[in-house]
Amino acid sequence: MYRFYYDYVKPRYGKKCKLLFIDTDFLSLKIKTPDLYCDMGEAMDLYDTNNFETDYRLYSTQNHRVLSKMKSETGFVFLLKFVIKPKCTVCYVKKILRERSRG
Repeated sequence: MYRFYYDYVKPRYGKKCKLLFIDTDFLSLKIKTPDLYCDMGEAMDLYDTNNFETDYRLYSTQNHRVLSKMKSETGFVFLLKFVIKPKCTVCYVKKILRERSRG
C-alpha cells in the first residue's frame, strides 16, 4: 500500500490528494480530480475492479485477488462518508449503509 501511495498516487495528484488513514489492509484517500474512474482506467494494472457492475466500462476480472492490487471498497459507487470505530468501519454510500466488521 505504501508503494501504491508514494509511487503512484502522490506523484500523480500531488496536493490534490490527502491520506486520511491507513490500516493493515485498508487505505483511505481523499482525491480531488474531475473523474476518478477515468484516472483508474489509465492505470488498470494497479486495480482489482471485479466488484464493479459487470456492464461498467472498468469491470475486469484480470486482477481478481491479485496481491498488491488496490480495490474499491464500494465498487464503482462513490463513498459519501465513513465512520471509524475500533474493529469496525461504517461506509455510507447513496443512502445504503454497508458495514464491514474486522477481527
